[in-house]
Amino acid sequence: MRVSSGCGTRHHGSLPCLISRIAALEQLGKFGIYLTGLKQAAVMRGDISNTIIHPFFVPGTVALGMRLRAGVKVPPEMLRLHAKYGQLAFEQVVEIVKGNDANLTAQVFLYVAAVCLYERWFRLSRQYLTKACIALNAASLQFTPATGRPPALTEDVHERLVILSQAIYLENYHYLAVDGVEPKMTARIEKEFRHELEVSVRFLAPCGVG
Repeated sequence: MRVSSGCGTRHHGSLPCLISRIAALEQLGKFGIYLTGLKQAAVMRGDISNTIIHPFFVPGTVALGMRLRAGVKVPPEMLRLHAKYGQLAFEQVVEIVKGNDANLTAQVFLYVAAVCLYERWFRLSRQYLTKACIALNAASLQFTPATGRPPALTEDVHERLVILSQAIYLENYHYLAVDGVEPKMTARIEKEFRHELEVSVRFLAPCGVG
């Protein structure tokens, strides 16, 4: 798997790359994205070896961080860097689609959907939300296992649960605030979330929303 981002394990990248990764990691929670501590550390190192975290997240966080740091006047070199890392991230999305990791596929599609929503690219956000829901429903992902006791709430389990809850939140947000399309794609997991887990719907609100 090739990612020539200039921010990988061999070359830790320029200062703008590092600052952008920090900026993105500090704000990921606001985008409904959760990464384990080990994965966040790998992103900080610019690790694209695919041993701890998928290479998508290195250029993906650089591109997002650059957008978060952008002011009213963005220097041309920053625009070029943003375009470069955005392209690298989307190249990795293509590779992810070819694989069979449903959790990763849904997580990355939700990542892109949330960033597009932040940028007010509503149609593109809806497209990637749809792709995420198709992936998680095709794999029958759910909050608790079909048989046996639920696993302990480790960081890895927490990350998987956030993927499902974020899908519910984003579809409901689009319905209420963007396009009015009735939320049906997450009906299966929302039923489990509300009734089998007995979680109040108010917990779907993002941080800072009453």
